[in-house]
Amino acid sequence: MTTLDCADPSMQVEKRNETVTPLQSLAMLNNKFMVAMAERFAGRLAAEATELDEQVRLGLRQTMSRPASDAEVREFTEFARQHGLPNACRVMLNLNEFVFVD
Repeated sequence: MTTLDCADPSMQVEKRNETVTPLQSLAMLNNKFMVAMAERFAGRLAAEATELDEQVRLGLRQTMSRPASDAEVREFTEFARQHGLPNACRVMLNLNEFVFVD
């Protein structure tokens, strides 16, 4: 959690430090917790939709808070066919639209 600038609960501060480093990206992509959450997310999508493209469309809608374009669905569906839905979910959980609040 230190890598992701997790606040120290024993300290009271008016503003939290913010940094963006390559280690944060690696932690978001490869951390055991993130892998487990991607697997759970994939399981949830599989329970809610039967077809892979429907699962991808639903996952993109939930992570980006907007409807996915047909091109996005095609690319993620092809990625999911090659590498599995859990790995596609790992990518979804690392999209800028999911990670950053504008």
